[in-house]
Amino acid sequence: MSAAGEAAEGKHRGPARLVQITDCHLFAEPDGKLLGLTTRQSFEAVLDLALGGSAPCPADALIMTGDLVHDETPEGYAYLRGVLESTGLPYYCIPGNHDRRDLLEQWLGPAAVGRVASRQLGPWNLIFLDSTRPGREGGLLGRDQLDQADRLLAENPAPTVVFLHQHPISVRSAWMDTMDVENGHELIAVCDRHPNVRALVFGHIHQEFVAERGGYRILGAPSTCVQFLPESTDFAVDTLTPGYRDLLLFPDGRLETSVRRLAAYPEPLNTAADGY
Repeated sequence: MSAAGEAAEGKHRGPARLVQITDCHLFAEPDGKLLGLTTRQSFEAVLDLALGGSAPCPADALIMTGDLVHDETPEGYAYLRGVLESTGLPYYCIPGNHDRRDLLEQWLGPAAVGRVASRQLGPWNLIFLDSTRPGREGGLLGRDQLDQADRLLAENPAPTVVFLHQHPISVRSAWMDTMDVENGHELIAVCDRHPNVRALVFGHIHQEFVAERGGYRILGAPSTCVQFLPESTDFAVDTLTPGYRDLLLFPDGRLETSVRRLAAYPEPLNTAADGY
């Protein structure tokens, strides 16, 4: 096929669809709860919403952006693998501050991407960064990680989405911003240098977040369980329902994104909690 023919074909192909699932806080026990919510139940409900008939188009891959197993147990990761395998979709997992990387790698295998990883999805490039620090809630990116991400972006001009767990910029929530990526400004500087970056996507904050920066967006997503109140000084639970983020990656390099949520909580939530 000629280059013109390939271009014409690209105009008529639909987008690839990524589903970002984050902050599931699963437990070894099926009835394990976080602030009154059975996290396996809400996780499965959100996944059903993402992959069900009301979705905008079939999903091409699942992106799991950390805090997957709250109690850091083999049983929790075994359950997660079973559910993800049952979808029949490719899935990619990065750890959060509530995860154990050794168990994530043991139970999720190649899907547990490394400290820096790159994957292709059609004409798009996906870069994954592990921003976690053992024993810390906040994150940090090593100089080697930043340099490698810089090289990957320079070597491959394809439109790119970068994923990590902790947020690299302020989300205007005082207590949550004490747990950001300590040197997030360095990652922002890397992304600013490369016009092929279309989005920088993270979990951790348990809420929807959108910021525009030059030619790319900085995006946070709701948790599949408890939601945090945006722009709060102290820990506060939001009444918005669990959800996920859709990312539509078009062949021409455009990105469209939206958040979808459950219609209601599966069971009562303890909104008066001052932490967990």
